[in-house]
Amino acid sequence: MKSAISLFRSLALAAVCCMGCDPAVTLPHIEVYAHRGFRGLHPENTIQAMKKVLPYGAILELDLAISADKKVVVSHDPVLNPKITKKPNGDPLTKDEQYVLYQMDYSAIRQFDVGTTPNPDFPEQERYPAYIPLLSEVIDSVEALAAAEGFDPPRYFMETKLNAKTDGIRHPGPEEFVELLMEVVDEKNIRDRVIVQSFDPRTLQVLRRDYPEVKLAFLARAGTSLADNMEWLGFTPDYYSINAAYIDSALVSACGTLDMELIIGNCNDYGEIKRISALGVQRVISDFPITALAKQQTDKID
Repeated sequence: MKSAISLFRSLALAAVCCMGCDPAVTLPHIEVYAHRGFRGLHPENTIQAMKKVLPYGAILELDLAISADKKVVVSHDPVLNPKITKKPNGDPLTKDEQYVLYQMDYSAIRQFDVGTTPNPDFPEQERYPAYIPLLSEVIDSVEALAAAEGFDPPRYFMETKLNAKTDGIRHPGPEEFVELLMEVVDEKNIRDRVIVQSFDPRTLQVLRRDYPEVKLAFLARAGTSLADNMEWLGFTPDYYSINAAYIDSALVSACGTLDMELIIGNCNDYGEIKRISALGVQRVISDFPITALAKQQTDKID
């Protein structure tokens, strides 16, 4: 059987060594979390994007929302994003049009196209028709492809998108959100391959109480301290994710004391990833594979 993770690490090592980058930092052990399905290369949070991640051996990072008919859907935004969305008739969605997913049945959500509109932030993206999928569909699709191609079973890094100010408006409350999420996770029998992450502590608190074996990651907001976040959360999670600019040796040491793994928050700066990996941090969320970031750095030097 192929080991997708071993394949990815080999590719990363070969790419860095062959492209003239610093040979002292080859990053062979970095775990990469494919942010929204490597959205730098593919339409974000789509089935197609998640399937294209598998050959890299990266962990699938995706965002969750809930529809009016209580379906768990894969979307970063609780409101359809005009930057990347076309209406069912093919017209572009305008900034003035508000389509809240929690106020729409999934059958209506599925009619919008989120794959053909060029994303100005990522000019390298492939373009193709794509819809906002159900979480269950994403899992079924990548599990089937992994089995067919002989890759290791996929791992999932799922973010719950909640804010206490919009409970009942843009999403259900944390108790219901967790119940709906775990129904899908357990139906698909992937609980041991899931990490749930959030900026909002409430779903993490519910999960720790009701599903203590589920791995959890707290996403720290810029400018917040480790001590404040741990007090806010009320327990020590398995992972602590924060912007690269805030990671230094002191934070690495503090997280180590708590037996909590650090994750570099979404980062597309290869130099920063090298800097932090030298401190012993072995996990990074990124819009691109490490191979692509290494090539970007080399292209700039050339």
